[in-house]
Amino acid sequence: MTIEFEEEINAEYLKMLARGKDNLVKVKPIDNEPLSAKQNALSHVLIRDIANWWVDDPEHVESILKYDYEYDQDEAFSHELATMDEGNIWITKLIQFVVKEGVELKKRYSYLLEQNSFFYYCCKYRKCAVCGRPHAQIHHVTAVGNRHRKNVDHRLFPFASLCWVHHNIAHDLGQTEFLNKYQITAVYLDKDALIKIGIMTNAQIMKFDEKYETEQLFNRAVEGG
Repeated sequence: MTIEFEEEINAEYLKMLARGKDNLVKVKPIDNEPLSAKQNALSHVLIRDIANWWVDDPEHVESILKYDYEYDQDEAFSHELATMDEGNIWITKLIQFVVKEGVELKKRYSYLLEQNSFFYYCCKYRKCAVCGRPHAQIHHVTAVGNRHRKNVDHRLFPFASLCWVHHNIAHDLGQTEFLNKYQITAVYLDKDALIKIGIMTNAQIMKFDEKYETEQLFNRAVEGG
């Protein structure tokens, strides 16, 4: 990899940054694909809905959201200059804000339903993925069966977040018909989400991880022996 600087580098400044160690360079591959029309449209419609919910000017709301993005990503966001990859990060942040804060959307935007992050945050913040109601129930899309819930690693099962009304409909219709009818994508939840919604504890997750590590060490020993 060859790194070419646009400006002359001050060698003394580099030494100061290194503090007696090697200089390190942060490298970020740039996506050459620009922000798509779908991404651009969803971004602006979510900003508008957030502004309506906030009772504020869309341009002011956009500037606040962009400030938060820049604080997080160490670079500014621009609809005109953003790549598709940067657009995904930006839209994910908008989705998280909308779901977490309970922003009322005018409708269930089709492109929004193509984002796994939408269904992930619905689970994490217990909002119904169909109607947006709070205090939703976490629905196991793949049945856990008769196994004791505390002895199950829930990271291995997909979930959907549903209010009690749509949860009952899911059981009445059956999984496949329900998911197709309401355009629901079941998602796997990570440690952070599972602990936040109270499905698993950190101790349970650590116990499973220790078990997996022990099994891997055993398998390696058997294969090597």
